[in-house]
Parts: sequence; C-alpha cells; structure tokens
Amino acid sequence: MRQLGLKKGLLVSCTTTALFFSPALYSEIMAAETIINSTSPEQLAIPQDSKNDWLQLTSLELLKGEIKTLYDGKLEFDSDELNVVYIDWEDVKELQSAGIVSIGFTDLSTQSGRLLVKNGIGYLDGEAFDKSQILTIIAGLQSEENYWSSKISLGANLRSGNTKQIDYSAIAKTVRRTTESRFNLDYIGNYSKSDSEEKINNNRMNTNFDWFISKQFYLRPVFAEIYTDKFLNIDYKLTLGSGLGYTIIDNNKTEWNISGGPAYTYTKFDNVEAGEDTDSSSVTLVIETVYDTEITSDIDFVSSYRVQYGDDKSGGYTHHAIATIEVELTDIFDLDLSFIWDHINKPQAGSDGEIPKQDDYQFVVGFGIDI
Repeated sequence: MRQLGLKKGLLVSCTTTALFFSPALYSEIMAAETIINSTSPEQLAIPQDSKNDWLQLTSLELLKGEIKTLYDGKLEFDSDELNVVYIDWEDVKELQSAGIVSIGFTDLSTQSGRLLVKNGIGYLDGEAFDKSQILTIIAGLQSEENYWSSKISLGANLRSGNTKQIDYSAIAKTVRRTTESRFNLDYIGNYSKSDSEEKINNNRMNTNFDWFISKQFYLRPVFAEIYTDKFLNIDYKLTLGSGLGYTIIDNNKTEWNISGGPAYTYTKFDNVEAGEDTDSSSVTLVIETVYDTEITSDIDFVSSYRVQYGDDKSGGYTHHAIATIEVELTDIFDLDLSFIWDHINKPQAGSDGEIPKQDDYQFVVGFGIDI
C-alpha cells in the first residue's frame, strides 16, 4: 500500500512538472494571470444576463438583483446579498433590466420595454434617449398596485393607578402617483381621556387630486378637507375647492410644492349661545405648501403648511402646520417625531359663552409603518 501511494504521488508530481514545462500551457496560464492582475475597477462591466437585473454605482460597485421602482430620484433595488437598498439616481452609473420595465418620462409619456442605462444614455429595447428624461421606473408592465403607497404612524400613552389616562394619535397618508396625475389622502386624529373625562377629540382629513400639465405646473381640479373638534366647538367643518399648483424644487433630495385656490367652507357648530346661528358658510381662499427633503440617507424632514382665509363665522384666518422628522429604522419601520400647530383667529363661543383658545400645539412620537 505504501508503495502504491508513493507511485501515485510520483505520478501527480510528474504530471504537474510536465504541465509547467509545457511551453504552450505555461504561456496561457501566465497570460490569464496578467489579465487578472491588470484589470482595474474601471474596467468592470455589467454582464449580459437574461435572468437578473444588474446595477453599477458611480463608485464602481456591482449589484445583482431586481429593479423595484424609481421615484423622487430614489432607485429601489432588491440586491441578492444586501436585500432592498435605496440608491440616489445620480449615483447610478449603469443599470440593466433582464425583463420588461415601465418608464415614465419628463414629458409625462410612458413606455415599456427592456432597459439599459450606460454612460448617461438610456436604451429602451435598443432605442436611445437621454438618461435625464427618466422620471419614474416601475418593474414590469404598468399595473394599478404599483401606483399606490401608504404610511401609518401610531402613538399611544396608557396610564393607570392614581390617574387613569389614555392618549393616542394616528397620522396616515396614502398616495397614488403616475406620470400624469397624483392623488393624496391624509388623516390626523387625536384622542385623550383622563378619569373618564375626554380632554382631546379631533380628526382632520385632507384629500386632493392633481393633474400635471408639465413637470412643474399642475391643475388641482378638486381638494377637500373635513375637520371635527368638539373642544373648538366644531361639530364638523367641510371645505371644498379647486386651484392650481407649482413645483418649486424637484430633485434627488428635495421636493417643494405650493398650491392654492378658491373654496367653499361650511361649518356646523357643536353648541351655540341662545339666538346664535348653529352653522356658517362662506367663500374662502386656501393656500398650501409641502416641503420634503432628505437630511441623511436615513433621516427625512417633511412639512406642510395650509392657510385658509374666510369670514369671522368660519374662523377668519386659520392655519394647520405639521413638521415631521422621519428616522428610518428598517425598510418598513420608521420613528416619526411630529410637531403640529393649529390656529383659529376667530374661534366661536359655545353655549356657555366661553371662547376656545386660538392655538393648539402637539408633539407626537409615533411608530411609522410603510405599506
């Protein structure tokens, strides 16, 4: 057995020696080693692949996985190794889809096909165009479910013992966005009860529909708000109007919009003094601005400010302001810190003759869930 082992070792040794002394084989090995050693990161290229999407960053890193979406200058890419990552569009050097994607362009048109982005040029099924014309990307053909996104942020405080108290707040937002239109639905609700006595109970819902006539200008055929707050003597307040909007800033990190228009406001009071009207209606002017910016890759700042001018019965000058810092904890969960300021210049007295205060302030710590 030992002799057989020696023979095998000798055979392997002789074979290896023969390989190295074969001039042709030795030249091929050395040439391959030279290519490997001389390849720089700049020479790395996305391979041709019919099964996987590929992404190369301006830092020359290569990722294999699946294109999800591009929206607001952020590419969502599901990497095989890193899971879902969000990349600034300006940091994308090359992008290649294995299958069909739908592209929304800056002229508000939409096309579908196999995408390749390279050296600042985009190719959709081989047809070239400028990369800067890409506004949105959706994996696959256009479908309704890809247009929707939602977020819910919940906060609560429960206390028992000498004082029984419950506080909760909810902030929710739903958006449907295409290259031609945008639908928003926002909700804020607050409730507080201490020793069986209500302290806070208000709800505010805003909605609007925008139709883009260019990348900056949009029509707002309809916007509406429903507000209830018994402690401000408002059983419900309905505002309905239409107007115009303009996008002041829209880049990879910041979006800033301003909009406004005339509206009709109807207010039903919770209770009134004897002989006073139980409701009020007036023509109002509504102006709103929304600002959204990325502070870091994990922290966003979002704010909105809505001003409404009407007659004294409808509150006169009123505003609703909210500023939120969103801290990304995971791909789905956020920590939301929100400051809310509501102001009514002419609050209406209740049946007891007491006039509510003009200002309400809130600081809400919420746990956000992206849907």
